[in-house]
Amino acid sequence: MAKPHGSVRIGPISLFTLIIILCLAVLAVLSLTTARAELSITERQAQTTTETYVLETAGQEFVAAVDAALAEGGSSALDEVLSTYGVTEAAADAEAVAGASEAAPAAGETIEDESVSGATADEGGSLMVIECPAGDPVTVTGSFDGSLITATFSLESGRTLAVALRINDNDTYRIEQWKMTTQWTDDGTGENLWLG
Repeated sequence: MAKPHGSVRIGPISLFTLIIILCLAVLAVLSLTTARAELSITERQAQTTTETYVLETAGQEFVAAVDAALAEGGSSALDEVLSTYGVTEAAADAEAVAGASEAAPAAGETIEDESVSGATADEGGSLMVIECPAGDPVTVTGSFDGSLITATFSLESGRTLAVALRINDNDTYRIEQWKMTTQWTDDGTGENLWLG
């Protein structure tokens, strides 16, 4: 009698099982990678949404305070609200008023916000920081030229809300601008799909 050799025979079923196990391992790795990518995107979306609502809340509170001040008694109450938010009046001398009236857009005209968010206040404006319950401080800059109130609410992340209110003669106002923007930051962590 001949002794059987100790070799392992791979039949079609064993080969098929090996291929299935390899395919399942590849699918498991792809699922894990996709889940991590989705988690990252979801966290960024949640942060963006939270920041948007923080700025919207600050802007709505500002407009509500201006509305209440105008309903109470006009300019003195309005000045108190504007000083609370750090919005300053433009210079009162004749040249400054003439320059402000030329620079101020007319009613219904588009207002372009060219300020950099999160920095210091520009000339004629002031800087104020509001602490929010979410923990992110909102920086407020703004100015008032007698008929146009401009206020910019910004977060350290670069998310900014620009609000412009035009005060009418009958102590009412009209919202001229309500614009949410995000400052672009190129931190170099993005992937280049094509180098060209």
